[in-house]
This record gives sequence, C-alpha cells and structure tokens, in this order.
Amino acid sequence: MSTFTPLKSDKTNRDTDASNECRTPNAKPSKPQYRLIEEVEDLHRYCPGGYHPLEIGDNLNKGRYRLVDKLGYGGYSTIWLARDLHRARYVAVKAITADASISTPGASLLSSLGNSPLGLGSEIIPRLLDEFWIAGPNGKHRCIVTPPARMSLFDAKEASTFGLFHLDVARSITARLIRGVAFLHGQDIVHGDLHLGNILVQFPREVIDPLSTAELYKKYGEPNSEAVIRLDGKLLSSNNIPGRMFIPSWYGVPSDDIILGEEKILLSDFGESFNPHETARFSSKTLPLLQPPEARFSNEPLSFPSDVWTLACTIWEILGQRPLFEAFFATPDHVTAEQVETLGVLPPEWWESGADGANGLITKRARWI
Repeated sequence: MSTFTPLKSDKTNRDTDASNECRTPNAKPSKPQYRLIEEVEDLHRYCPGGYHPLEIGDNLNKGRYRLVDKLGYGGYSTIWLARDLHRARYVAVKAITADASISTPGASLLSSLGNSPLGLGSEIIPRLLDEFWIAGPNGKHRCIVTPPARMSLFDAKEASTFGLFHLDVARSITARLIRGVAFLHGQDIVHGDLHLGNILVQFPREVIDPLSTAELYKKYGEPNSEAVIRLDGKLLSSNNIPGRMFIPSWYGVPSDDIILGEEKILLSDFGESFNPHETARFSSKTLPLLQPPEARFSNEPLSFPSDVWTLACTIWEILGQRPLFEAFFATPDHVTAEQVETLGVLPPEWWESGADGANGLITKRARWI
C-alpha cells in the first residue's frame, strides 16, 4: 500500500492572501506593467512568492542540470528541458513557485509511488529522478526532475488535421491508460484530474539522449525568446524577473503521425490526487465538462468511481475525434444537460435533488432536457 499522505481537506494549501498581488495566478497585475508576450506565463508572477527567474544556459543543483529549452508552464511552475551532465541524458525540470513549494502533494506522491512495488500499469507513472531546492529573489523553490515528454495527447490531436490517432495506436494508449489508473487505484490513490492534457507522450531515450545540445537545436529548432520590456520605457529595476522570456518549444508530432512503438505515455499532474480513505473530498477540480455528476449531486465524498467517469470520457476522446461532452459555456447546468442528453436522466435520488424548492427543481429539469 502506498505511503503517500495527501492534503487533509479540499482547501488548497497555497497562500492566497489577497493583500499580496503575487500570491495567485488570477491576481490583478502589480506595477510595473510589461509589454505583452504571448504563450508564456504571467510576467507579474515574477515577484516574491512567485516564479523563479530562469533562462536557458542556467545550471542548477550544483551544476548537474543545464537548461537547454523550455517545455511549458502552469499557474504554479515552469517546466524546462535540461541536460543531466552526470548521466548524459535529458530530463524535465519543474521549478515550482515559492508559495506553492511549501506543499507539493504531486511530488510527494511520485516519491511514495517510487518506493512501491512495480506492477502492471506502473510504467505510465513518471519516475521522480531527483528533487532539490533553489533560492532566488522570489523565495525558495522546490524543483522536481522527471523523464521528459514530447507533448500531451491534447496537443497531438490539436496538431492533426483530423484530430485522430491510428486505431491500433489509440487502442494501445487506451490499454496503457486503463492499466495505469488501475495501478493508482491499487495504491489507494484517486488521480482527480484525468484528461488529454495530463497524458503525455514519452520522449524515446534512444532518440533524444545521444544528441548534443547543438544537435538537438539542429533537429528541433533553436529556442525562441522575447525581451521583457516595461511599458513606461524604464529599464528592469530588479532581478525578480528574467530579462528574456522563453516561448515553450514544440517537440511533438500530430496524432496521426504516431505509430506503434511511439505511443508510450506518462500520466502527469498529481496536484489534485488524494487517498479517499484519508481525505473526504466533495468537489472535482478537473475540467468542467469532465466533472462526474456525483460531484454536483451526491452528498457522499468522491472516490475511485469519479476517476472511472473521467477515464471513460478520456477514452472516448482518444478513440474518437470529438469529446463526449461539449458546451460553448460549460456552466453546471450546461454540463448536466450534456450528460442527460447523452446518457439519459440522472439516477432518481439525484434527479429529485439539486434545487431550492419545487419551482426551482422544475426550472432546472427543463434546462437539463
């Protein structure tokens, strides 16, 4: 059994003090203002508690990891492709914001799963290769090192003209995903956020590791960056923010270009994972259209069936061209209406609940059918 100890409530453990504009990714920008750079993280989060300023060429963890490119970013981290100079291989380094580094359940889970016996499906769980801390002008940042991935399944479908995988590839991905989720459940872990964006295609070691940095750039292209410029024309006055912002590079291929042997996947983003035997969770934080109906209507805490729901929705999208549920505005009522239209009316105990008074219930039912 896994020794992972998740957070004990639904409340995030990150500091969300509204008095500090840098504490959350949705906070209002603070002065100074910067010229817009598209496809990068929020520049105003480069402040105390926020992102660590990194640039390609930086050496981390006593010179072991040299950053060679940027892979992506999120609300609480930036992800970089780095060369492990000790092992002559490429790795992914996730640098977490200072405020979120205090508690990182995803890293704790990967560490505990790494100590669990290997089993069928464990191959899609990323191995935690290393973990270290760096100190900078914005605080202390936890960094986790994992094998690199070339793209998500979502990005692969988006890059394709028809948004489809070859059938044999789709079947293989589906089988790997089912086994991986079953392995997690066997360790008493609910992933909590299954969708195509959190399923990554592995970067084959034999393809990337033999390449020098120069050969990597020749094969996939040089990194792109833009200078950080203040709108008031003044020079950058602090080292909280890097002088240049790097746009994440594309190492992927369209979904219909993936062949058998290239479809090995990794499951990512364990920030919403929890042990239902230890944590009572009543809300789902995954994409609105994938949230299971029990998250809205049931008084029982979420458990493994909520993962099975999102797993089924994800499998549909892997095998098909479009998602199972679609709505232009994914409000709770629109989502429920999609579920009812596709699968039929809700179970009786849910169909009779979920509204304030009889008139409200009738109104809501009308929206769902």
